[in-house]
Amino acid sequence: MEINWTNEAIESFRDTLRYWSKRNYSNDYSNKIIDEVEKAEIFLKENPMLLSKFVEGVKLYKILIMKGKFALYYDFIEEENLIVIKFFRSTKQKPLE
Repeated sequence: MEINWTNEAIESFRDTLRYWSKRNYSNDYSNKIIDEVEKAEIFLKENPMLLSKFVEGVKLYKILIMKGKFALYYDFIEEENLIVIKFFRSTKQKPLE
């Protein structure tokens, strides 16, 4: 199973990491986010639809990380054995629904 990120998802992820590094004067929380995203990617490779919610409005799956603080929105293309992460968002933002 392969995982690809869209440019928009990468940009949002990087912006989030920069925000928390600047806000906390430390990379600790940003590193924790990175670790949790990496764990989510491993989980998704093994179980692409387990624990995910299908969001009808955007036709994407959503999985929460960091105790629900952030969400990965992704498309699972079964015939290509591919997951495309389309959005990385804080759950405090207006939902994609």
